[in-house]
Amino acid sequence: MNQEQGFLIKKKNGKITVNYKKTTSILTNQLLVDYLKDVSVYLKGKLLDLGCGEKPYKLIYEDVCESSIGVDVETCRHEQKYVDVFASADCLPFENETFDTVLCTNVLEHVANAEKAFQEISRVLKKDGYLVLAVPFLYPVHEAPYDFYRYTKYGIEYQMKKNGFKIERNMPWGGIGMFLCVYFHLFLGKMVKIGWVQIFSCLLQKGTYFVIRKFCYRRLYNGKGKNGSIITLGNFIVACKNG
Repeated sequence: MNQEQGFLIKKKNGKITVNYKKTTSILTNQLLVDYLKDVSVYLKGKLLDLGCGEKPYKLIYEDVCESSIGVDVETCRHEQKYVDVFASADCLPFENETFDTVLCTNVLEHVANAEKAFQEISRVLKKDGYLVLAVPFLYPVHEAPYDFYRYTKYGIEYQMKKNGFKIERNMPWGGIGMFLCVYFHLFLGKMVKIGWVQIFSCLLQKGTYFVIRKFCYRRLYNGKGKNGSIITLGNFIVACKNG
């Protein structure tokens, strides 16, 4: 029996796919899912799902971590029944060194005091614990007016070093090809408000991702490519808090 969580579906064979009925952003979300699955070894112990929303990534981490707590703000636009604790990333109500892992995807761009949020993440994470982080770069404004920042690869590296982290992996969230595809599909799915056009967009994205997965995924995952740090939708980081 398929298991649904937020905008993701976990099929009987264990494959996790994006539910197009919940979101038309197939390309970006499917790449993020595959990244998370491939770095799931870092999702361990007591996990903080920061900016959890409807906890879609629970389908990935529930089998590998011991326990988890989902945190989100009371103004979040998702269904709130999955949130365990209401708090902002820049003021977390937890003791120092509480968590073994912090998972934070597409959240920090929505935190006005982002500098403090990085400090808070470091504070609540145990020594030698891991931060798994995804942040947008060349991506349109979303969830306005609560969309404040974009992060280059170098900006993230600066924040990691400043807050006591050593980066284990820094992967681009797609290259120039995926950048162009996503903007084309955003136009079809978001601007053209016709049902069959949106369905066509989702199917086209699935086909596009099949090609990306087959021919480009390993290069992206290994952080290779000339334009990965220049033209990318965002950055995916795994960092260890220095002991």
